[in-house]
This record gives sequence, structure tokens and C-alpha cells, in this order.
Amino acid sequence: MTAPRTDAAGPFAPCLNPATLSGIPLPQFLALAAGAGFPTVEVSIQQAQAHGIAPLRELLQEMGVSVAAASGILPAGPVLPAPLLVDPDTYRTCLDGLDSRLEAMAALGCTVATTVLNPRSALDTREARAVARKRIRELATAAGVHGVRLAVEAVSIHTGLPPELDGPHPVLDSLPRLAELLDETDADNAGVLVDSFHWAAAGADPGHITMLGPDRITHVQIADTPAHHAIGELTDRHRLFPGDGGLAWPVLADALDQAGYAGPVSVELFNPELRALPAGSIVRLSHHAAARCFTLAEASR
Repeated sequence: MTAPRTDAAGPFAPCLNPATLSGIPLPQFLALAAGAGFPTVEVSIQQAQAHGIAPLRELLQEMGVSVAAASGILPAGPVLPAPLLVDPDTYRTCLDGLDSRLEAMAALGCTVATTVLNPRSALDTREARAVARKRIRELATAAGVHGVRLAVEAVSIHTGLPPELDGPHPVLDSLPRLAELLDETDADNAGVLVDSFHWAAAGADPGHITMLGPDRITHVQIADTPAHHAIGELTDRHRLFPGDGGLAWPVLADALDQAGYAGPVSVELFNPELRALPAGSIVRLSHHAAARCFTLAEASR
């Protein structure tokens, strides 16, 4: 059965991140996404491999859904990803099976592998950035062999960080700083993952996006921020459906357009209250929100 489709708003295709639904098996996640009209999804590559790549390809084709991006290039267990600045022993363990994960992404038609750069670390700032550059270069090179591009995310919230992302020393916490690091890394196959929530937490400066330029943005994730909430107090628990908060969506859309991005915008929520809603409601509201925000953005131009 082919899933119902809805047209994407302008150049931005609605996409769904599995973190928005907590504890949902992969086939159910895909069925819900397809039923709500999502043309693209993100997946955990570990879950995809556990399901089986060949049957998953058939399921995706049947549902009319494509995989825009995959997490888990550095895995942390059967579902979750590990951040870039894990300790050396953990990093070496994470590299086990790297080629098979990238082969799986390529077999699914997925051209983007996402990873998160720790905003803080146990390493001092200079050493942490040096380690990040080395690992980004290594992962981007490995991904490029399989036609997959690395998308690196900067985390801009400062409150409520999970232990694996926290530490006594700052690393970086904004898109300009991440762009500088990537320039220093000199890895053509590594780009920037723009997350609207973190962009807002860093001040919502459109120049932080427009300065990235063509081909630098490899993936976009979206969530809204509570209106009238202090930036310094934002945590991932505050992520809202796009359009339900105070983020200026036309400004974001214009910035992405000026930067040359035309691709998926993936709804990613960690809000426990929203996750408590029925799964079908979460997915329908996510699709409606993603399409509505960028439709309004187009109309305002």
C-alpha cells in the first residue's frame, strides 16, 4: 500500500526524527510517518540493521518514504548515537562495524549521517577541538567512500545537558564556531546540521545560517522554542511543535534559502509532555506543524 502524500512547502520537505516518538518499533514508526504524509524520515542505523536492510528497503518502497538521514555512525547501544567526544576506548569500540553501518545507509539511499559535537568536555578546549577535527576528518572520509556525507550538529543549550555531552570545559556552541572548526578540519565531505532549537538558543541570528554558504548545510532539524522563555534556561525538554512557540519561521526559512539549502526539515522533539500524546497524534501534529511553518514562511515573502 502506498502512503498518502502531501506536497512539501516550497523547497523544504517535511521529515520526521524517531526521537519525536519514544520507544516505537521501526516498522510502526515508518507506518505512522507514511500515514501522516511524511515523504522522508530519519532512522537509527542500528535499528535499521537489526530489522534487516533488504526487508527495510521493501517496506520503505511500499510506504513511499525515503530515508533523509541516519544517526548512529558512532553508536551507543542498539538505538542511540554516541557523541563525537567520547573517551578514546569508547571511540575505538564505536568504530567497529563503521563500514557496515555506512554500507547500510547507502543501501537505503540515505546520503547523510548525523553526529553531535559535545558543547562541553572533560578535555580542555584546545585539545577537545583537536580531537573533534581528527574524528570528523576520519568519519567524513569513511562516509565519503559510500556516498554518504557527514552532518555535524552544534549544541547551543547550556542547561540540562546529559552527562555524555557535559563537562567542565567549553568546546563550541554555535554555528559560526562549528563552521570555523570544519574549515580547520578541511574535510569537504563534512557539513553542518542546523537545528532550529539550538539556533534559537544561540540567539536566532540569521547571519549564523547565511554565512554558511552553498553546500555547507547537509541537514536541518526543527522544533520551536517557548515564547518569552529565557534563552539561557532552555533545555531539550522545552522543544515544541514548530509554530507553537516564539521562533521566527519566516526568518529561518529566508536564511536557509539564502544559504542555498533545499531539503528535508526534520521534526525532532524531546518534550516529555508531547511524547505522552498518542503516537498517531504526535505524528499528525508534527507533519501539520512542519508544513504549516514553511507555508507561512513562503507566504510572508
